[in-house]
Amino acid sequence: MHAARLRVRFDEVDSMGIVHHPRYLVYFEIARTEWMRHQGLPYRAVMESGTQLTVAETGVKHLLPARYEDELTIGVRCAESGGASVRLVYEVRRGGDLLATGFTRLGSTDTSGRPKRMPPELRARFDAAAAEDAAQPAVS
Repeated sequence: MHAARLRVRFDEVDSMGIVHHPRYLVYFEIARTEWMRHQGLPYRAVMESGTQLTVAETGVKHLLPARYEDELTIGVRCAESGGASVRLVYEVRRGGDLLATGFTRLGSTDTSGRPKRMPPELRARFDAAAAEDAAQPAVS
């Protein structure tokens, strides 16, 4: 599982000092962007190729609260790769504590936003990542 690290900033917490729930989707995007770069698929290059990866579905399960100044690790792996979509799963941890799990499904579209099959080279990268990540334990 590839991981991105960050520290919770003051503007990300509510009046109780707890990370506001929609911020987890931002954390997922940070991790996803770094994961794609690690896979040799920087978003900019994907977009410049005429393919966009549009977020089609998301989900978050909150287990424990993250708080201001916490150092978080956001792990990401490829769970599924299909002809026109990919599903990534995430873990948000503070040290050994699992704070949240989640997923995003990205759909392949053309530059006008119409669905299209993923280009073969992009699909091959996602397929390889999914196969590599399948050997790892599933996110709870």
